[in-house]
Amino acid sequence: MQQTLDLLDTVSVFDDQSLELGMQELEAMEAPGFWTGVAIGVGIVGVAVASAALYSAISVLT
Repeated sequence: MQQTLDLLDTVSVFDDQSLELGMQELEAMEAPGFWTGVAIGVGIVGVAVASAALYSAISVLT
């Protein structure tokens, strides 16, 4: 019976550790400026894609 309780305690500790690790991953998303950085990155990628499309269109026409 004691071995079963020890095993359950060990499982509980691992569950608590994985939960804490998951919470730490979410904390980065709550950091000030995180979503601002994401938005800037998306904007830069959008400009690059638009530039590549325009370049391709001009290359086809000439």
